[in-house]
Amino acid sequence: MKAVLRGLMLGLFLVPSLVMAHGASRLQIEESVTINADPATVWAAIKDFDSIHTWHPAVLATEAQGGNEPGATRTLILENDLTVGNVLNRYDADKMSFQYDITEMSAVGEVDIHGEMVEIPVVPVSRYKGWVSVKADGAGSKVTFLGKFFRGYTGNHHEPEELNDATARAAISGMYRAGLDNLKAQLEN
Repeated sequence: MKAVLRGLMLGLFLVPSLVMAHGASRLQIEESVTINADPATVWAAIKDFDSIHTWHPAVLATEAQGGNEPGATRTLILENDLTVGNVLNRYDADKMSFQYDITEMSAVGEVDIHGEMVEIPVVPVSRYKGWVSVKADGAGSKVTFLGKFFRGYTGNHHEPEELNDATARAAISGMYRAGLDNLKAQLEN
């Protein structure tokens, strides 16, 4: 009986430390906009994997290879020659949707984490997967951006503000809102 009691007590002390040691949690952001235009018109504006610079205000240019075929790549050119690399994983013209990953990013600086210098990526996230879709919504269209990702720092130490969950969420939400709002303005004018 004493051995069982000791085992239970030991378990009670270990469980909290195991829970705290699981690392960063996967985050998710979904943003959408309703546009007063038919789905075919909206899809035509965003369907090409290499055309994001034509409607997203943060993207100055796009260098791409592979068209809309799975495995296609693009490099988004941002201000100050910063870049974000993407790969297209799935593309479905009939369903008006595609899925892509971020593969690489420029650094905008570094932060010291317990004596180790860690780069701060231009988009402060890691293991990002994004989905874009267009669906009919009444007389118009609903465009949805969905992202699943981890914060920029997934190491064992406490994450710095530049690479924490709140910063990652704000960056992705802001990126989505800027693109969606600009797309709406372009298509409704």
